[in-house]
Order: sequence, then C-alpha cells, then structure tokens
Amino acid sequence: MEANLFLLIVDIDECVENQHFCGERGICVNQLGSYLCKCPTGFSNYGNRQTQCAELNCDQYETQPGQTLPGFDSWSLLRNNCLVLSNSMLPGLTRLLPTGDVLLTLLVNTTDVVQLGLQSNGHRSSSEVTKLLRTIEISFRLIAPLLTENVTRIETNHTEVEIMVRRDKTPPEGPVSLTNENTQLDTTWETVVGDDQNYPGYAFVILLSHKNLDSLKDSTSHQSQQLMSSAVTVSVSNSNTTYLPQQVNLTFHHLQSSDVDPTCVYWSDENGPGVWSGRGCTLVMSNSNQTVCSCNHLSTFTLLNKVQQGSGQLSLVMWVGVFVALTCVVLSLITTLWCRFVSRKRRGGHRLQHEVQLHRK
Repeated sequence: MEANLFLLIVDIDECVENQHFCGERGICVNQLGSYLCKCPTGFSNYGNRQTQCAELNCDQYETQPGQTLPGFDSWSLLRNNCLVLSNSMLPGLTRLLPTGDVLLTLLVNTTDVVQLGLQSNGHRSSSEVTKLLRTIEISFRLIAPLLTENVTRIETNHTEVEIMVRRDKTPPEGPVSLTNENTQLDTTWETVVGDDQNYPGYAFVILLSHKNLDSLKDSTSHQSQQLMSSAVTVSVSNSNTTYLPQQVNLTFHHLQSSDVDPTCVYWSDENGPGVWSGRGCTLVMSNSNQTVCSCNHLSTFTLLNKVQQGSGQLSLVMWVGVFVALTCVVLSLITTLWCRFVSRKRRGGHRLQHEVQLHRK
C-alpha cells in the first residue's frame, strides 16, 4: 500500500522533459503534476501560464503626431496593457488589466466613431484609410490572445467581426472557415500558424467587415472606383503574410445583383499613402450575386466594378489620343509653313536670276 502511494505522488518534471515549453526566453517552473512559464520583461504569454513567451513591441502603440487617427482613444489604453503584459513577472499586475472582450468592444466602437468622422468630414484621403487599417490590425495582435472564448463575434451598425482562437500545445491543423453577413473566409490552420517552430501556444484568425463603404474609398482618386462588396480585413497570428505558401479564398456577396465580372483587389500602401490593387489576387468564379477571390497574401480586400475601372483607363487613353492628335496638327502646320517659305525663297531666286539676264541683254 505504501509503495503504491509513493508511486502516486512521484512528480514528472515537464521542464526537464521539454525545455522549449516556455520558448527560448521563457523560464519554466515545475509544479506538482504541472508546470508554469515565467516571461522576462518584454515578453508575455497573455496570462496563459502554460504557453510560450512571445516578444511584445509596445513602441508600436506610442502616440505620435501624424501616425494615428484623431479620436482613437483606445490607443493609449492598448499601450498601457502592452506595457503591463511585458512586465508579467511582477505579481498581481495582469489581474488589473481589462479583459480581451472589453478591449475588443472598445476597439470596434472606436473604429465606428472614426469611420463616421471620416465620412462626415467629407475627407477620406488614402493616408487616413491606411492609418485606420493599420491601427485595427496592430490592435488585434494584442487583443486576440487575451480572448478566452474559442469564437468571439461582435456586430455594430458599421462593423462586424468574428475571431477564432485555438490554444493547443501543438500547432492546430486542417481547414478553418469564418463567415459574416457579407463575406466568407476559407483558409487552413497551417496558414494561420505559419512557422510551427515558433508556435507560441495559440493561433487566431480574424475576419472584420467594414459596412461603412464610403470611408474606405479614396476621395482623391482620379479614377471612378465603385465598390461591389463590403471591404473586409483578414488578420492571423502568423506575422509573415506578405506571400503565403497556400492561397486564401474569399467569397464576397455583391451589394447589388450584377452580371459584370468585378476585380478582386486589396488595399496596398507599399508605394504611397494607399490604393486598391489587384496584385496577388485572382478571380476564381463570379455570378450575379457573389464572387470568389483567391489571394496569396493578407490585407483588406474588396471587389471593384471592372467597368468603372475601365472608364478611368479609357479616359486616360482618350487624353493621350488628344495629345497625339494635337501634336500631329502642330507638326503639320509647321511643315506647311516651312514648305511655303522654301517655295517662296526658290521663286524669289528664279525671279532675280531672270531680271539679271534681261539687264545683260
């Protein structure tokens, strides 16, 4: 009996068994029948003491003139949360933090206010759209790991968001799908995780639909661009989403029934303040009510009316044609005047020569 009792209380040291439970910088502490991870300053496991310590960059939440949108009040709160999480070895601090659900609700409500402000001012420059989308994506990277539910949904008059979070000791695998009123996202957990060697013990995928379309259309664009669907932001825990090994599919429901094939585009700010671009996205199929797009990167996506895009290109071709025609007219006039000048000069020379010959006679 005593021998059996001795066997029951023998503890297995998980920290010795697997030294990477807590990541390269985390400190593994063995406990009876379990273990916990302590994270050094600048790292956090977001309150889940049995996951790896991931590095935090709180500088990206620093409020700088011209870098953030006016009225985005939750920015300072996110920075304070980040700083507390990055000092999670100090006891009791993380208990004072707002929950992930509270932060998410605040982010969505503030995003609504910002979008309405951009619309009411009648000024929707590309740089403001870029700031809004960057702010949303950066904020999600801090909020999503704090959510306790596997699936979280919030819908307001202007925004609809669905977040799916997995917390497993090994990277999750297989297909994953998120759906809202206007769009469906289909991808895989392998794409969501990315490099499984740096898997932090959680993975998340986010689908956010912007219902206020006007605030996501560049009012300074010289092309007539008409959105045929809601714009959606897709974000995942994988930080390297510039070029994905597997395509992600987005099924858009058209705002209005149309037989015109749209163009699949994303918001690109690589070569300037921001513009809708079709690079890396292809149209898989389209009918009068919906369109399926396939893209090899993640960003904010939507559908553009191809006819409207073509009219802008036609306008450019027309102006080029007018310029060429005017150039030809000017060259023709110059040639005509030159020929007349040469002709008169020749006639003048012959007349002078004839007068000299008559004088000699």
